[in-house]
Amino acid sequence: MKKYFIFPVIMVVLKSTASFASVDLSIGGTAWYAWWKPAWSDAKTTSFVLAGEPTVFRENSRDFTMPSNAMAGPVVSIGFLDRWSIQSVFAMGRFKAYSQGMANSMMLTVLGEMMASLSYKKYSRDILKWDSDTSIACAVHRMVKIFAGFKAQGYRYEERLDDLLYLGNLMIIHRVLTDDVKAYGGGLGLGITIPLGASFYLMTNVSGLALWSVEKININYRKSYTISDAVELLPVWLRKGRYFSYGGSAALSFAYHIEKISTTISLGGRYQILFNRQRNNNIFFNDVAMNIIDGKYDHFFGITMSAIYTFHIGKREG
Repeated sequence: MKKYFIFPVIMVVLKSTASFASVDLSIGGTAWYAWWKPAWSDAKTTSFVLAGEPTVFRENSRDFTMPSNAMAGPVVSIGFLDRWSIQSVFAMGRFKAYSQGMANSMMLTVLGEMMASLSYKKYSRDILKWDSDTSIACAVHRMVKIFAGFKAQGYRYEERLDDLLYLGNLMIIHRVLTDDVKAYGGGLGLGITIPLGASFYLMTNVSGLALWSVEKININYRKSYTISDAVELLPVWLRKGRYFSYGGSAALSFAYHIEKISTTISLGGRYQILFNRQRNNNIFFNDVAMNIIDGKYDHFFGITMSAIYTFHIGKREG
């Protein structure tokens, strides 16, 4: 993960600017209470099983619950040369999603034989999600800034599946796996700060995003098996996934600056939406690791809070 990306950036800027200009260094923390509707929340999946005749399983289960929880992490920023600044924000949190009920299953063998079946599935996904933004901004007006930067986000979940399936005879499937998704990209944005008087401010920003994601699945074979006429290992062929996402982010907050302790506290909200493109035109050869998310949206929104302390380094001009 790129969560340590902020510290080399801070050190480079300090060394390059301290010799000829003063800087304002800000440190603090941020917290969100967020609701997340992942692109995979409709529970459409695919897997490739090497049992006898290799077979592709495509399944449509009951939708996952939309998880919510808190995320938190550090904020570091540097202001230099009067109107330039660099800021890094990192946040991490844990979410849990569940799906339970009847599911439609379609099976296609490499020889073209197709079968359909109903099954009863029970999913649980324990998710560790992280989000990181590092941007450089320029104030083009005392209330307006433009910014561009690097974004890294991702998640890792442990999934437990219990599946009751009928294919001529009754079959029970128990599967435990981890899915690791890492996304990297960038964005451009605009920020506006409006003074409201008495040290209060209204702050808003909007940005466009583009991200490239890679996905890797690992199955715990010791805990994954099928039960039919006998107990057997689950011979799933692991596939790596990749997809491209684009969308935007918007935030609105009220801030109050406490001059005596050089600290700014803020409360507001943030919303991020991403649209996913995933190569999925061939059922046997595609970029789908397991979750089918082509043409699906990822929604992430919630309440944000932060507290930032600022101090000056170097001599002030004048």
